[in-house]
Amino acid sequence: MDARERQLVVILADISGYTRFMLDNQMSAVHGQQIITALIETMLREVDIPLQLQEIEGDALFLYAAHPGDEAGWQDVLAQVRSKLPRFFEVFFQEMVPAAEATPCHCAICKNLDELKLKVIVHVGRAVFHTIAGRAQISGADVILAHRLLKNSLPNREYLLMTESAYRELGREMSADFEEGVESYDAFGSVKTYVQRLDGAVERERTSFYALPSKDFAARVRDYARVAGLGQFRALGEQVRRPAAPVSWLRRAGFVLRLVLESPFMLAYIVLVQPGRIRARHSAERLRGPSLR
Repeated sequence: MDARERQLVVILADISGYTRFMLDNQMSAVHGQQIITALIETMLREVDIPLQLQEIEGDALFLYAAHPGDEAGWQDVLAQVRSKLPRFFEVFFQEMVPAAEATPCHCAICKNLDELKLKVIVHVGRAVFHTIAGRAQISGADVILAHRLLKNSLPNREYLLMTESAYRELGREMSADFEEGVESYDAFGSVKTYVQRLDGAVERERTSFYALPSKDFAARVRDYARVAGLGQFRALGEQVRRPAAPVSWLRRAGFVLRLVLESPFMLAYIVLVQPGRIRARHSAERLRGPSLR
């Protein structure tokens, strides 16, 4: 296929905050991989036309939506992307909060689930569409700029960041407050940005989680147990083949045996005991005051 240049929206959804805990022990490595995979898959379920997945880059999604060739179609693409952007954060928090609240595990990853953060970078520009070894690719300065913006001067780690072109096409029509800012990069100079900060979003989702009726609350915990059970064994297989840190085959085998024996009891505990236990804990925390959490 011949290379051609088209206008597009570039979106990078990046999860951070777990890498430093992965090497704590084997359980942390498995649960870190399990949780990140679950979060990425949750966000991927929101990806459909006009968004296209270009790449899964470690713990980040590289997405784009291309100009269809006519202005009316482009405006429709922009409207659809605009409606999807908040969903990345919504599904991220909806997946993460039950995991953080209901897990009985005390490994480094599970103890620090509140350290997981999501940032989304959005840029509107142009890219070259071409094929390498039969695989569609996009490249160009605007794609590079979007990736550079993952490293920025913002002190917090949970936000939606738009470039000026993205804000003009998308952000101005969103019901969100954006703060203006400027980033600077070699070869790009000063880049004007518009940032929606998501501070407090996790706590709002946590409040909504505990406000659910008992039946729905228990169903959310069961959903977490189901995802955790399936995801743990997938992550376990990956860590046995390619461990995050050097581990002997004897230790790997022992760890697998331990998890196989423990997991049915752990999942039963989450489903049968945790809903009542964590609601009681939450009620006690409210009586003591939020500062003691």
